[in-house]
Amino acid sequence: MEKALDINGNEIDFEAAVNLMDDEIREELHEKMAPCSNQEFLEAYAKAHAEKFDGEEFAPYYGEAW
Repeated sequence: MEKALDINGNEIDFEAAVNLMDDEIREELHEKMAPCSNQEFLEAYAKAHAEKFDGEEFAPYYGEAW
């Protein structure tokens, strides 16, 4: 299982978080950032998610229920 850290420093299952990501954002970031670490990708995704969805936080990164 691949891991990354949420904003609070807690380990999360990166693969499970990816399954919850918006396909359009995920693919766009993959094209721009690959290769990069899971952590870099998760942080960039959380920012892009908030931008696309009017400030909505990406739950896995912000330690919210998911």
